Amino acid sequence: MNKKIAIIIVLVSLLVQCVLMASLVHAQKTITAWTDKPIYSPGESGTLYITFYNTRDGAVTVKKIVVFFEEWRAFKNGKWEGNKTLEVNKALASGEAYPVSTDFTVPTDGRATDTTVEIKVYTEEAGVIDPNGAEAIIHVSETPPYMAQMLNLITIHVVLMIVCTIIIAAVIFLSVRKPKAVVEEEEKGKSEQP
Repeated sequence: MNKKIAIIIVLVSLLVQCVLMASLVHAQKTITAWTDKPIYSPGESGTLYITFYNTRDGAVTVKKIVVFFEEWRAFKNGKWEGNKTLEVNKALASGEAYPVSTDFTVPTDGRATDTTVEIKVYTEEAGVIDPNGAEAIIHVSETPPYMAQMLNLITIHVVLMIVCTIIIAAVIFLSVRKPKAVVEEEEKGKSEQP
């Protein structure tokens, strides 16, 4: 009976160790990515920063990093747009990180929406590293379609208010001021009085 309990205890402890090791492996992110701004407008350029961490026990040689802008992908003008390949050819020791950045421009056509950025790292030793969570999101602001017309109306409104204020000020100024003929008659009237 004691042997059975000892075997069960050993198996439970091995199971706990496996679960802890698996959680540690998943806790380490292999690829992180972020942008230089939280939100972009259509046609605006930005920078995507990528860092690859070698979490393997041995060294790896990073050959290239491929970046996919998922919602921006399209076959346009005889070529595919919406992905970039960064040639690297860099050896990384275990625990070493490789930072890289790439520029992008938000499309100005109907593809100018929020996009998920998928990142794949191609290595010589481990093949393609495409872990879950190696994504970034680029947010694109949506301008209301009639914003230019609204701005024009506000500008016209402000100009009309300024013109009306000047007219009202002129009317008040002229109504308070007495004409020269009236002033002369009043002066004559005062001088003739005994």
